[in-house]
Amino acid sequence: MYLKKQKEVITLPMNNTNTITFKEAGCKDENASVWLVSLIEFGKKLGLFDLFEGFKLKMKTVNFTVNQKLMVIIMSIAIGCETTSAINDELRGEKLALDMFDMDRCPDQSQINEVLRRFDEGSIKQLEEIHDKLFMENSKTLETEEESVVDFDQTGLIANGQSFELAEKGYFSKQDKGKKGYQMLAAYEGGKEIRETVGMKLDTGNTHCTKHQEELLKATVKKYEKKIEKGQLTIRTDSGFGTAKIIEMMEKIKGLKFLTKAYSPIEAGKIGRTIEFEEWTEVGYKAWVYEIEDEGSRLRHIIVKVLTKKMEYEYAMLITNIKKGEKSAEELFHFYNERQTIEAFFKMAKNVYHIKNLRTRKFYGIYGFLWIVFITHNIISLFKGTMFAGTELEDAGMKVFVEKVGKIKGFVERLKESIEVRIPKMTKISKLLAGILCNRVAIRT
Repeated sequence: MYLKKQKEVITLPMNNTNTITFKEAGCKDENASVWLVSLIEFGKKLGLFDLFEGFKLKMKTVNFTVNQKLMVIIMSIAIGCETTSAINDELRGEKLALDMFDMDRCPDQSQINEVLRRFDEGSIKQLEEIHDKLFMENSKTLETEEESVVDFDQTGLIANGQSFELAEKGYFSKQDKGKKGYQMLAAYEGGKEIRETVGMKLDTGNTHCTKHQEELLKATVKKYEKKIEKGQLTIRTDSGFGTAKIIEMMEKIKGLKFLTKAYSPIEAGKIGRTIEFEEWTEVGYKAWVYEIEDEGSRLRHIIVKVLTKKMEYEYAMLITNIKKGEKSAEELFHFYNERQTIEAFFKMAKNVYHIKNLRTRKFYGIYGFLWIVFITHNIISLFKGTMFAGTELEDAGMKVFVEKVGKIKGFVERLKESIEVRIPKMTKISKLLAGILCNRVAIRT
């Protein structure tokens, strides 16, 4: 599937009669988000949005179909709408983007809210299937021969209010202690080049990650079956997943590698306090490791000692089936600390996709919106990795795309058999975007 290339012009066929052409110029016509239009056209050319066509929801169709409303939710996430009400302001003027989904105007917030309120358990299953099919058919990580690393972690979502369905007090950060909300458990591939959502579960705020970790593990293994057979997948988890049961499950999966922190630090402390100072290996500022030698064990156990700000030692134990010849104890320490990628994803999702602003008080509505966020993230990741590979924007974070690139407006001129979107050279980033769009030859081969 290729783009027709002209001098400083990029042409994307829309259907049998229309094309969208991007060029560097200026004009005074209808404007549009270059980022949003480009993302939608990319997704349409690959059939990414076709996955929603069969979505079933008990809801009358008056002016807009359920599918069109779902597309509006995706668009609102892609341009960083903080709330559902922001859709009215942010998308109302995006006539070209709406037209690409056969809408002459934008559904108002009440119509979007009603879709979210109507979500049920069946809706969640459908959205999970859409996410998984999108992942299996388009994931960059499944195409590579390089090792993949999937992180498991859980984060809390605070529900400010009394009427949020199933919200409970539970495992939240110190500043949110005593508040009600939900727990989102996620699997995320956070490699240097590929950053994709793999799976997700939502439950009440007092739900420990152990409740759904088996489901998440099975769902992840199913997606990576071929890579596991080649020994190319490592699952990396924090102590919440370091139970004997989950470790035993992971150990039984032939070809799967894993690294986890032990569920309880008590044993690590008991052992660590008996180790002489000279036996420790320094691995960083105020951090040391010691590997327990046990030839009879199939697993490796590494004791970690860290000196806190209170000048007290804290101990933890890393457990892994990764062989010594592949990673030393010191390398495993640093490899474990690279889990910050999923923590960065949670922070980004809360502040860029604004998942911390719950769109409805209905549990399944919140759950469904999160699945749409995970789907949208992977579409953006695929677009970014395809269209911006080898450019200055290749390593840019999602915040840059949604909040900066997303604000770049082009001027639209509707011709008889085509549409031109002209990008003014106003800022460095708009020049860069125009240059990329105007010189990219192929969407996907």
